[in-house]
Amino acid sequence: MNVTRRAAMVVALGFVLAAPQSFAAQSAEKVGVVDSGKILERLPETKQAEASMKAFVGPLQQELDRMQQNYQKAVLAYRQQAGSMAKPARDAKEKELTLQGQSIEKYQQEKFGRGGIVEKKQQEILTPIRQKVLGSIEAIARQEGVGVVIEKNVSLYATPELDLTFKVMNQLNIK
Repeated sequence: MNVTRRAAMVVALGFVLAAPQSFAAQSAEKVGVVDSGKILERLPETKQAEASMKAFVGPLQQELDRMQQNYQKAVLAYRQQAGSMAKPARDAKEKELTLQGQSIEKYQQEKFGRGGIVEKKQQEILTPIRQKVLGSIEAIARQEGVGVVIEKNVSLYATPELDLTFKVMNQLNIK
């Protein structure tokens, strides 16, 4: 290891060892924790959103189930008849079944896959609820002089005095 590289490592190590002490001295910010899952679970709008999503997804899921059942019946019928079918008829039926399977996969992806209409609808319904909760968290944090708010379930340890969950729930009129 050459001298320049060794000197750079010593300087970097010095920063790493000294940095936590200097940052601790500078940032005596008050920290709070919030259990956003608990808040969302008890929020009436969340229950309404869940009901709305069930109503939206129900018909789509029924259609997918119907398509899959029809496909399974067609595959079963083909397997029973394949032995007595001529080669061109078998090939045509296999192609038809392949297209039907691809159609089901496409439907499933468009409706339920990443970026599908179910995900978009969920975002459309949940975004205002999340914004409401985040706005309330921000208001309570400002009111309490809290500089940083973290999710309670992510923290390893937090004293009960740091928990802002019930203050947020009170502001949102959640019982």
